[in-house]
Amino acid sequence: MRRLKGGRIASLLAAMAMVAAACTGSVSAPAEPIKVGIIAELTGPFSISGNSLADTALLAIREINEAGGIDGREVVAIVEDIESDVTVAAEKARKLVSEDMVDVVIGPVASDVNDVVFQIVAQEGGTLHLYPTLYEGGRCDPLFFSFGTVPAQQIRPLLRLLQDEYGPFAMLFGADYVWPQRSFEIARPIIEENRGIVVSELLLPLVTDDFTPLVEEVRDNQPDYIVSLYPARWAPALQALEDAGLLDDIGIGTLSVGDQELLGLGRLAEGHYTARDFVTVSEGPGLASFLDNFAAAGSVAGSVPRGLGAYSAVYMYKEAVEAAGTTEPAVVADAMVGISFEGPTGRVTMTPSHHLEQPISIAQVHGGSFDLIQTIPSAPPEEDCIP
Repeated sequence: MRRLKGGRIASLLAAMAMVAAACTGSVSAPAEPIKVGIIAELTGPFSISGNSLADTALLAIREINEAGGIDGREVVAIVEDIESDVTVAAEKARKLVSEDMVDVVIGPVASDVNDVVFQIVAQEGGTLHLYPTLYEGGRCDPLFFSFGTVPAQQIRPLLRLLQDEYGPFAMLFGADYVWPQRSFEIARPIIEENRGIVVSELLLPLVTDDFTPLVEEVRDNQPDYIVSLYPARWAPALQALEDAGLLDDIGIGTLSVGDQELLGLGRLAEGHYTARDFVTVSEGPGLASFLDNFAAAGSVAGSVPRGLGAYSAVYMYKEAVEAAGTTEPAVVADAMVGISFEGPTGRVTMTPSHHLEQPISIAQVHGGSFDLIQTIPSAPPEEDCIP
């Protein structure tokens, strides 16, 4: 073999180094995954809703990863059970933000728990907080986004229907916490706008076995219809009205009863109305495939989700990150406003108030299941604060 002189050796080595450098540069290190914290009530009184929240978010994440991720980056979910407990929720929220260093937090369900999570995640942690379920509205913060319904979206169309069918005299009945309280503040002027009259308003403890006050209020004030926001013990409340011989003479509309809750009500719910972002009889070109995929994935909460908020939140976060070109919370938040997503029931759009404009389904119970009565294709949130 011919020996190379020193100069030629140096040239060859330099060329080899350039090739190696070029090859190294052409193989980039894998991008860091995007970490999504899911904080939900997987156990405890709100476990049906909490498991549905987690399952719909995880379904969206799996679909996105199968399609290539977000900007080519894998999405990793870190799921925390907060046990329907405020103290546990605070601990898990701090863990997600401080230890796991997640890019975004989705959840939880209950309003009081959400208050604590919001403070730790958005206000203290500077992390994007996506709230995926119905709530009382009114939150206004640059890093907070609502993907569930707010009271006006459900109450306005439901009240109009109830008053047209049953008469002007309304009773407002709910659990004694912030969601019913705030919802009734919104309901009263809407009833008055429709020339209705609130003849009674009753708030009972979230969990009670004594519905004597409810029976007495109905008997004494004789409302034409009841608007109920009493999620935890609605079946016993209806049974008390039935035992008193009052249930058949009154119209009832509720914001908290979906497909899962209806299973436990039986004949007590016959003829009742609900207004929600989603029931299984809702309309939408993507609804059938979404329900099939959700059922196939398996769920502790059953084969039917309680809402679409977490599913929409994941997909709209993806679009915002890709539009922003970063996961920096403030930049993603700016990109989120105005984004639309073709969800299972139709188009949802993030408004400047950081609340969704979205379809609302009004359904009535017949024979133990819902019949779709009306679809409002694009209900505004009527939230006026611009963060």
